Amino acid sequence: MNKISSKKIYGVVICYNSENAIKNLYERIDMDLFDKIYFFDDNSTDNSYEIAKKFDWQVIKNENNLGHGGNLKKAVKTAFEDGADFVLEIHADNQYDPNLISKAKKFIDQDYALIIGSRFVNKNPHKEEGMPFIRFVSNKLMSFMTGKLLSINLTEFHTGFKIFGKSFNENVPFENCSNNYLFSFQIILMTKFFKLKYDEISISADYGEHVNSCNYYNGLIYLLSNFSEIFFYVLAKLNLYKKNIYKTK
Repeated sequence: MNKISSKKIYGVVICYNSENAIKNLYERIDMDLFDKIYFFDDNSTDNSYEIAKKFDWQVIKNENNLGHGGNLKKAVKTAFEDGADFVLEIHADNQYDPNLISKAKKFIDQDYALIIGSRFVNKNPHKEEGMPFIRFVSNKLMSFMTGKLLSINLTEFHTGFKIFGKSFNENVPFENCSNNYLFSFQIILMTKFFKLKYDEISISADYGEHVNSCNYYNGLIYLLSNFSEIFFYVLAKLNLYKKNIYKTK
């Protein structure tokens, strides 16, 4: 049993070409915080899978590359089917500290559906942690705009640190979400749409050369896609048109 809560907490490591960071990530994780750790390699072209198999977690390699969202969907679904009450998304590039899940204890004990790790809670991550300026500005502006437009009380919408609760798995049709990075934005809107409990904790992040963030071109595509997702959310709220992600599971 983990030392945070009586709830079963699983970690799911999602990986694509992160061979240089896997050992450090494994050594960083406090295993006492988790009941089980899964490692999902998304058909990496480097030695990520071979390196991961050296360590004490359950390693799975996808036969085909599923994309960031596709791999995370598979990981989350697998963890809940295996009996998890909460599932932490862990990036194999070691950008986020998995041990910060301990900050979410009160939300875990209260069965929240989604808990976000935000880099913007009472701080400036560009000045304090070295977040690239373009990413800082675009993230800050989009998060502020989205929060105000849709009345979602979060300081950040574009983070890779998320804790999924059992009520999220039971009520949100996340299988219908995008297989790319847009998945991470859609699930926040869906949690709000289905009136589930959500909140955020403060986290920090690393921006070293081993970090596998999407490049600026893909980042621009992701940014533009955010506007269309906001539009579809509004349509669903007005009951004018519902994408599959807003239909009852």
